[in-house]
Amino acid sequence: MRHPGWLAALCAGVVVLLAGCGGTTTTHLSGRACLARLSAQNVTYRPLDSVEAPSSSCRVDTAVRVSRVAVGLNHPAVMSCALASRLDDFERDVVQPAAKAELGRRVVRIDQMGSFSCRRVNGRSRLSQHALGQAIDIGGFRLSDGTTVSVERDWNEPGPKRLFLRHLARRACGYFSVVLTPDSNADHHNHLHFDIGPDRLCEA
Repeated sequence: MRHPGWLAALCAGVVVLLAGCGGTTTTHLSGRACLARLSAQNVTYRPLDSVEAPSSSCRVDTAVRVSRVAVGLNHPAVMSCALASRLDDFERDVVQPAAKAELGRRVVRIDQMGSFSCRRVNGRSRLSQHALGQAIDIGGFRLSDGTTVSVERDWNEPGPKRLFLRHLARRACGYFSVVLTPDSNADHHNHLHFDIGPDRLCEA
């Protein structure tokens, strides 16, 4: 999806200005400005007018269906435009350098386990950030040599894959508001949870 170059350039400037004022973890673009940023980042996406949900409380600001950030996803995911942009930044700035340093390979695919889902936080009455398209669960990665890194298998297994995953989780706290790992609780035994909601929690 492409937008006019002048709009992308204008919005890129807005992003820099806002980031300087509020920090990348607290400032979210939305609407046409955010879509222009996604296009400038070369994210492969399709804008959605709305999302199907059993409750009107579950809504996504500037919903997009994303099939690729800097690398492809194992299957397309519906999320907010702001989350898609943040995920692309994280993949470029953190995932690829860490993969090269720890594993000697590039990541060529993110294995995600879900983003938008109309549900509440387990055991609580409030909505999950998944219900707003502001969270994504990542189960692992595929490398350029065809091998995989699995959160479920490799998080506690000694070796470079464990170091890679734990390095990612720690660095993710600078990009996402909440980072949950298998060390958080049993519900996260097989994935890393990243979200850009209003809470702040780093369990890496």
